[in-house]
Amino acid sequence: MGDKAGIVQGMHAGDPRAVQTMLASQTPFWSLLAASVLARMQGDFTQSDKQANRMVAYLEREGGLRDLEPLVMYAEILKAGNAGLAGSWKDWLVALHGLQGKYEKPLRDFFRIPSLKFINMDHITLNVPTEDLPTPSVDWAPVNHVDYVKTLQKKAVPGINPVVPVLINQQKVDAVLDTGAFISILPNEYLKSGGFKSIGKVSNSFDAEGRSDTGPLVVVDNLTIGKTVFHNVIFQTTTAKKTILGLQILKQFPHFHMTDTGVTFGPAAEYDCHRPMLLSSDPSANSAYLVFPVISDQSVRYAYLDSGNIGDALFFEHVPYFSSEEQKQATSFRALTTTGAGTFLAVYRPMTATVDGVKLTGKVQKALRHIPNLIPDFLLTSALLQHGSFYFDFPTHTLCYK
Repeated sequence: MGDKAGIVQGMHAGDPRAVQTMLASQTPFWSLLAASVLARMQGDFTQSDKQANRMVAYLEREGGLRDLEPLVMYAEILKAGNAGLAGSWKDWLVALHGLQGKYEKPLRDFFRIPSLKFINMDHITLNVPTEDLPTPSVDWAPVNHVDYVKTLQKKAVPGINPVVPVLINQQKVDAVLDTGAFISILPNEYLKSGGFKSIGKVSNSFDAEGRSDTGPLVVVDNLTIGKTVFHNVIFQTTTAKKTILGLQILKQFPHFHMTDTGVTFGPAAEYDCHRPMLLSSDPSANSAYLVFPVISDQSVRYAYLDSGNIGDALFFEHVPYFSSEEQKQATSFRALTTTGAGTFLAVYRPMTATVDGVKLTGKVQKALRHIPNLIPDFLLTSALLQHGSFYFDFPTHTLCYK
């Protein structure tokens, strides 16, 4: 059948246009799938589940429909991903557990997308029964304000470095607030200090150079940010030297406000943002990104916010090749990846664009992409914090830049 409607690609890219077109179609399965996907992209995971259940009910009524099994499976994977986006890491792992080993090839064949990835679903190996996984919880302080680590702002790398001081089991750690990552990352060296529960491993972690790593999954007893304490927090441990707090944690922060000097969050924190949220994700929600429409040269592109992308370029773009002129001008640069620092070829170009009504003039950094993927290839970097602030709140499905 294939992804003729562009729904699967649209969800990965964070581009709702093809999904909205199919929502109005008269094709029952595709319109129900579009409704589920669009609700997911708008942060309404309850509605997404409801539409996925309607899709399964329709398929079961059409019992003789060709390719019935992979379609039902896709609906179940969407619901499992919703569990992780709406709830905790434990909800996500429990929901995925029964789907492992059943879906990847049939769904690639069905959608005719050979590179379609359901990252980590078949590559998470738990060493404890799901019923023994510790239950996460949070002791919220009404309002929290945390400044970035000032010494890091003075280093040679230009731009805003959103690194905050946190406590991991009472050990002081500097952590990157990285909306471009989903699962949080902890360097292996911290395991020596204790206070961690091993729950399994991830065997297919790839960085942008295509290097593979096997990272243990651990649960941290306590993570303190500001005056708020998170209990039983999941991390993937790697050989990287930086601690990264990804969107799996950050999405839990109510009324999140990121500026050029620090972050504010909490149930009682001031929050003035009403634009409906837009997310990109893979079906299993191992990856998810906050997406903003970017208007440039009278056209709209969709870019995801990668606050861990630090430098002086406002925008970052992966490209499969350079023009001959760009090849002559390209230089190598180093960047943090899941398994350490990678070296890439890149070229800078001037760019003027509007993000949420804010006109920006700066540079786009174009980098060669070594491995194909379906995540958006156009990013907003932390340098935008020099011109405005980011807000997001998952309970109200809102996000904005101003």
